[in-house]
Amino acid sequence: MKAHTKMTATLLLATPLLAGLSAIAWATAAMAETQSPKPQFNTGNDIGYDVNDPSYFANYAPELPAMLARMPEISADTGLHLSEIEPGLFFVTDGVYQSSFLVTDEGIVVFDAPPSYAHKLPDLIRKTAPDSQIRYLIYSHNHSDHIGGAGVFAKIEGLDIIANERTAESLGKSDRTDLPLPTITFSGDHQFEFGGVPIEIATASFHAEDVDTIIYLPDQKFVMAVDTITPGEVPFMNFGATSDVGAYMTFFDTILEYDFEHLLSGHVSVLGMREDVIINRDYAFDVRQTAGKMMTTFFDEFETAFANFEYKNANLGYRAAIESVRRQCAEEIIDRWQDKLSVVDVWADSHCETVILYNIMH
Repeated sequence: MKAHTKMTATLLLATPLLAGLSAIAWATAAMAETQSPKPQFNTGNDIGYDVNDPSYFANYAPELPAMLARMPEISADTGLHLSEIEPGLFFVTDGVYQSSFLVTDEGIVVFDAPPSYAHKLPDLIRKTAPDSQIRYLIYSHNHSDHIGGAGVFAKIEGLDIIANERTAESLGKSDRTDLPLPTITFSGDHQFEFGGVPIEIATASFHAEDVDTIIYLPDQKFVMAVDTITPGEVPFMNFGATSDVGAYMTFFDTILEYDFEHLLSGHVSVLGMREDVIINRDYAFDVRQTAGKMMTTFFDEFETAFANFEYKNANLGYRAAIESVRRQCAEEIIDRWQDKLSVVDVWADSHCETVILYNIMH
């Protein structure tokens, strides 16, 4: 199924002309408000439970077999998957979120603490390395869904928490009193060696509203870039809900400069590889090019829609133009990618709309 009929269009009046038309439409609508009943519009990207609904959930494509084959086994006892991906380097996931920890001769370094399972991490780490103490916790960025469980480590004596200074500032302004603040902050990049293992943290911008980081362990060829791609799938809604589409599109060149074999991207159960970054890059660039090509007709589509609406609602005309371009874009993208990456029919509309809005404003 091509799921493209029920996405909310963000209403942007990007030019003075449209702003003026909007004012005229508002005045016209105000006079007509008492003369006709208010129409009901479906403004949600609904997933239907009614078999007769075009958006019935079973009409969406299942995960691709290649994706399903990569999913690790989740322990029935712990609800987690734990694997040693390189000597001393462990990968943890509950099937939705991901984190990692490194065991060295001097102690343990933990990377992120998702609240969905952070309460299980101390015991898991203790059973894995019973004679080692947790010495460092490193925050990838300030979003609670990846570090919101860090309070379970707060009482560990001598623990240092490392984060970018802008992440620390954001956390300092938060109402989350249960989230321990960083004890070591940095601007730019930060490198140190612990237990003979080099750890490199680079400041980046691809997702968070303030700052992101890329965490790299060169000896293990391991890189951690949270909220970027989802291995085996197209990215989450709005390209991982990025706050900066332009910066997101530059992420791929940045991460591919690293020599890595393992990519921890923070979501789904699959640990990524270099090839996952390349195929997600090709997908994102295809969406950008496809939506950009179709933007040449955008204002013509607006003028046609606005005329069809008898010049009474400029916002509705704008929405109609967005939906028309988005629909064409999503149809092409789904057709080209449905056999290459999972869930393309779930998120292609969102990706096309994200690029459309970015192009309108840039």
